[in-house]
Amino acid sequence: MTAMAASVAGAGAGAARRALDRAVAGVRAARRAASRFAPGASAFSAAADAEAAAVRAVRNLRTFAPHYAALQWALLLASLSATGHRSCVLALMAASKGVLLLLGCLKFGPAQSFPGSALLRRRIMVILAVLVFAGLAAAGAVSSVMAALGVGVPLVVLHASFRVRDDLEAPSPEAEEEEEEAAVVGEKKEDGDVEAGPTRRSTAVMAPRSPK
Repeated sequence: MTAMAASVAGAGAGAARRALDRAVAGVRAARRAASRFAPGASAFSAAADAEAAAVRAVRNLRTFAPHYAALQWALLLASLSATGHRSCVLALMAASKGVLLLLGCLKFGPAQSFPGSALLRRRIMVILAVLVFAGLAAAGAVSSVMAALGVGVPLVVLHASFRVRDDLEAPSPEAEEEEEEAAVVGEKKEDGDVEAGPTRRSTAVMAPRSPK
């Protein structure tokens, strides 16, 4: 009995440790995502003209699409909770977990090698949005949806228009180290060629000519 109790306690401690590790990893991932989404005031600036702003907005919409979706989803849940639609909040939270699990399986599971998996994920998101809007309309929560969109859409437009992409396109530390090593090797090679050049020329001058 003592051994069984010890094994059960060890299994429980291991499960708790794994859960804690997953929670810590989730918090770190959330912090990295937040720092990438809004690292500081220096990451925002106005574009040179309207065309540059449009190009930047389109690129940022592609880059930060998961961030924008999470922001809009959080605003929707907050709006529903503030207006008293708590049953809708619980239903949406349960549905979101199922959809995230399905999308994760499609993106990281064996199905990721299938052709058209990315298109399938987009279709699932569109179907989810239609079903959510239809369900909220049936529950009489259209005003909450409009309030969430009224707050979220301007934030998304402003972020996509003013978020500078220089830090997103910066080379990685590994690439910088490889470039530095290549530069050092190139400089050494050039120095060797410069030092060996006069030696080869002097050798050619000092070498006796063969008799004709």
